[in-house]
Amino acid sequence: MKYRKFGKRIKFKPSALGYGLMRLPMTAENTVDVEEAVRIVRYAIDNGVNYLDTAYFYHGGESEKVMAKILKDGYREKVKIADKMPLWAVKEESDLDKYFYEQLEKLGVKKIDFYLLHALSKVSIGNIKKFNVLQWLEKKKADGLIEHFGFSFHDSFSVFKKIVDLHKWDFCMVQFNLVDKKRQATLRGIKYAHQKVMGVIVMEPLRGGQLTINVPGDIKAHWEAMALLYKDKEIRPAKYLLDWVWNFEEVSFAISGMSSFDQVIDNLASAKQAKIGRLTKKQLALFSKIQRDYLSKIVINCTKCNYCKVCPQKVPIPLIFDKINEIKRFENQKTPSFQYNFIAEEQRANKCIECKKCVDQCPQKLNIPAILRLCSRVFDQKEDFYKVFE
Repeated sequence: MKYRKFGKRIKFKPSALGYGLMRLPMTAENTVDVEEAVRIVRYAIDNGVNYLDTAYFYHGGESEKVMAKILKDGYREKVKIADKMPLWAVKEESDLDKYFYEQLEKLGVKKIDFYLLHALSKVSIGNIKKFNVLQWLEKKKADGLIEHFGFSFHDSFSVFKKIVDLHKWDFCMVQFNLVDKKRQATLRGIKYAHQKVMGVIVMEPLRGGQLTINVPGDIKAHWEAMALLYKDKEIRPAKYLLDWVWNFEEVSFAISGMSSFDQVIDNLASAKQAKIGRLTKKQLALFSKIQRDYLSKIVINCTKCNYCKVCPQKVPIPLIFDKINEIKRFENQKTPSFQYNFIAEEQRANKCIECKKCVDQCPQKLNIPAILRLCSRVFDQKEDFYKVFE
């Protein structure tokens, strides 16, 4: 395992690969497979991963409990752990303590090493001031309950810069990958945080796996060309995309939400070769082509984070959006439309009641009800995709 610098205020050296507990293995009953989760996360720790990340609402509140099980049997001493304050759920100042002490209890720990304000955005800036959050964080740090604090982020560069300038943060966590280089905090934002001597954690380096699953033919051809440049016998998109992230000196490390043992094995192998400035000019040029072609195929900018599971109608929003993206990706409306029919009628796109609970939770700031109306025209009303979306 390779280990990297984490800004200038943090002495701890994180593994190039961190483990995010947002996409844990699931059972056939759609619950977390706790036994398998413990097995594969501990395997990652045994092979050098030393940073685990969770949050209050991951897996409907179960992720923190799973982490508690992972940390038993001496594993707490092997890793640093990160958790997050759901600031959007805070209605009064006392809620900060309510959520925090509940997290300590669920995790079964006396201290959280790295604590983040979760998914900060333009709206969050007001809450930080309204509830005296920075003073609260400093007090928890002084009391030894938090070692370092920072924030995770989903918004624009201008908002990111404002939040960075609010305080002398230890670190931040941002969405960054080949496709999102110019979105969200952007590469410009990462460089700005680095200049402020903050540690920078990258989440969604594979865009929730979307950049490695169901790869379109033309992009697969690019990956084949990349494999030749790497002198690999088979194409390994996940490895190449992680290398692209690790290539930046401003990136401290990457968090991956690995949901299977095979993913853990592959990513560990890649992390052993993680290096700043590793990529050649030819490889970087090819990455630019892949980026351009992928951006031309994305209709709905959804990363399948599942924050929209708050939908009272239980509409499978990420699944429906993915089917729309597949139509564009593979230039085929028939197959995704056929697959859409397996969704129960009471959960289809046209059942959205426009309560906007999903909009409040969406890190990508999508107008989900409006997009679902378009999806319904394609799938429920059988309109032509290209007339609806283009």
